[in-house]
Amino acid sequence: MIRVLHVVNWFHAGGVETQLLRILRKYDRHRFHMDVCLIGEEPGPLAEEARACGATLFSCPKSPDLWSFSRRFADLCLGRDYQVVHSHFETWSGAILRGARYAGVPVRIAHFHSNVPWPDEETDPWWLTGARALVLRWGRFWDCRHATCILAVSKAVMESRRLRCRLSAPETGIWTGGVDTKRFSPPSESAPGTAGPPTVIWVGALRPVKRVDLGLRIFRTVLETVPEARLRVVGTGNQHQVLVETAQKFGIAGSVDFLGVRSDIPDLLRTSMVFLSCSEAEGLPTVLLEAQAGGLPVVASDIEPHREAVAPELHHFLFRHDAPEAAAESIVRILSDHGLRTGLSRAGREFVCTHYDADAQLDRLLNWYASRVGRSQEDAHGGPVR
Repeated sequence: MIRVLHVVNWFHAGGVETQLLRILRKYDRHRFHMDVCLIGEEPGPLAEEARACGATLFSCPKSPDLWSFSRRFADLCLGRDYQVVHSHFETWSGAILRGARYAGVPVRIAHFHSNVPWPDEETDPWWLTGARALVLRWGRFWDCRHATCILAVSKAVMESRRLRCRLSAPETGIWTGGVDTKRFSPPSESAPGTAGPPTVIWVGALRPVKRVDLGLRIFRTVLETVPEARLRVVGTGNQHQVLVETAQKFGIAGSVDFLGVRSDIPDLLRTSMVFLSCSEAEGLPTVLLEAQAGGLPVVASDIEPHREAVAPELHHFLFRHDAPEAAAESIVRILSDHGLRTGLSRAGREFVCTHYDADAQLDRLLNWYASRVGRSQEDAHGGPVR
């Protein structure tokens, strides 16, 4: 039995947490046992679901004092016989894996999920930004020193980390997590998903880096040609009220539905016609994969993670942040052309099923764990921790 400890911030609704819950639900319990360590201040609303999957949840609150945090994490691991610690961070992984190495854990993974490891807010004071930069620098140094493997969710993230961090580890690799292509599937012929007004959907956290404000600007232009269109904004975040006021300012509030957090995302995708994303930075946006698996054409900002996440046939519909008119034109074209929409739907679905099916990705991860644990006795631990 291989014992694995995953480390995340908390169990709020988010891409990392969603992927981890999928792992906990479906991993092979004859070969593995998996627990979770939470380093945030609260467990989050999805913590009970993780417990229901049989995972024990430990708490080890993070601290800017990386030395004491690392020691506390080592104390948590000691005596629990974990062969793998899988840390889903960049900023804090160094201290986590330093502690895991001190506790004798042979396989130590730093998994990077984003091109923005610790985003600053516009209102942050200079000293907070400076403190974060110092913590991040030390975390990166310890990542290089104490990880046995660096994983990234996309090639774009891995290339970014190599350039900015000069990471070196015995091994690097890509693991994306994937999408449940059975749950996220196109509407059936007996229940067509495009009935009703032409609908554009946006899903994600309402944060500045997601540029939902740009999405509202784009949709305002769409309404000039397709006045009956509607925009669904699904998610929550610190920009919610600002975005509601922006929709009112643009005069489009009557055509925009702010739906908050929803559990019926597959159904919402099936009853929409275009998925819109305006993000400035991503790791590998799971929601774009989910949209394509659900047969939804994607219009997205032209950043490297989006190019990696969408089917080649959809690359024509990627737009620059300084060219929102091009995005509006693409949306209008897709809404107006059923044949084009059908072709893009099939291409996106086939792309995700071929490259990002969650069951296939989980098998890859479990086999990867097993092979690294199997040869871990041959790997030196690197001497005393300094």
